[in-house]
Amino acid sequence: MGSSKRAWLAAATSALLLFGIVSVDAKTITTPQGQTVLSTPLDKVIDMVVRQRAAVQNLSTADALVLREQLQAQYLSLSATDQQKLLDAARNASSAEGASATIDALASAVQATARQLAADMAAESAKARTNQNQQITPKLGTVGPDLVFVPTAGPCRVADTRFGIMSDWPGPIQSVAARQIYVYSAVSGYSWAASQGGTGTSSTGNCVGSEFLSGPAPVAVVATISVTNTSSTGALRAWDGTPNLTTGAAATWTSGGTQANTTVVPINRTGAIYPGSGPFKKDIGVYNNSGTPIDVIVDVVGYFIENTATPLECTNVTNASVTTTNVDVLVPATACPAGFTPTGINCASSANGGNGVRVVKSYILPLGGGTPTTGNCRFENIGGLSQTYWGYLTCCRVPGR
Repeated sequence: MGSSKRAWLAAATSALLLFGIVSVDAKTITTPQGQTVLSTPLDKVIDMVVRQRAAVQNLSTADALVLREQLQAQYLSLSATDQQKLLDAARNASSAEGASATIDALASAVQATARQLAADMAAESAKARTNQNQQITPKLGTVGPDLVFVPTAGPCRVADTRFGIMSDWPGPIQSVAARQIYVYSAVSGYSWAASQGGTGTSSTGNCVGSEFLSGPAPVAVVATISVTNTSSTGALRAWDGTPNLTTGAAATWTSGGTQANTTVVPINRTGAIYPGSGPFKKDIGVYNNSGTPIDVIVDVVGYFIENTATPLECTNVTNASVTTTNVDVLVPATACPAGFTPTGINCASSANGGNGVRVVKSYILPLGGGTPTTGNCRFENIGGLSQTYWGYLTCCRVPGR
């Protein structure tokens, strides 16, 4: 984020006096542009962690305020039950370690919420297919049991409409209007600040993990979506940004309210674009159904990607060759390396299957049976000629084991 776009953040943090602890009521602090700083019952712990991370990571004043805002929004997005659990933990968080543990619990609660949302959506999809007498496939639309959750390093702010950057990103979302938003990067070092008012780049800090340069791209994003600077009651929809504007609200608010919600949103980068939502298609869309403009902030906490089969890592282990005129020739194969399992035995001779040479392959099991550990090549040479014999094992393992 450029320095000119961070000016109000720096001003707000200066007014907070060490991020809002002790004598300042954060609810009363606004920036020169009228931006209200979030405040929650978790303020003390959040401020303690922000100070700690600002010192360790050498965060700028503006970046520290962004981090504070992200953690506050995540807390607001949780259920009342989860919020109470965090508050109970925060009462005993008198040290930096205790505060960090509470914030770790906050991150875990947000991710658990995302996983439960995905499971609920998969169940609803399965129910709908069953009711329509359709065959249920392993991939239930955009979320299902074959999807893997991949978190970012921290909450990665990919979009913030409080900064009007250019015609593609003109600031607040107008009444009864939609906006297209990128939520992951397909190029290295993409600046979320340059085009969407976000913070940082796709390969650094909290945004490590927001790049998908190769392999399967995410099919859904898990994000905390916050709505602020409201002046009328309304609801925000978050969907894949196509012309089929789905029902359901990502956040609802009353006039003057600030709301946050962690949700799972399907991604569609290549489909048709919702009318008026932007000059071109991005990953998701957000729609403001209220009667007045609003600001929307999107903090990504992870993605769902399709689970893919992991290729085996295999190697061939060749034994020393044997040259002989013997009728019965046993050539023991060299054992597989540690962690590898024999998946095949290959036996060969200079006779190339002719001259009266017959081949018998066999695996060697450990005492008591179980998975093979090595194998043998046995040759029967009835031709009487001298032949050279050898064999090798194909040994495989799941990568990383």
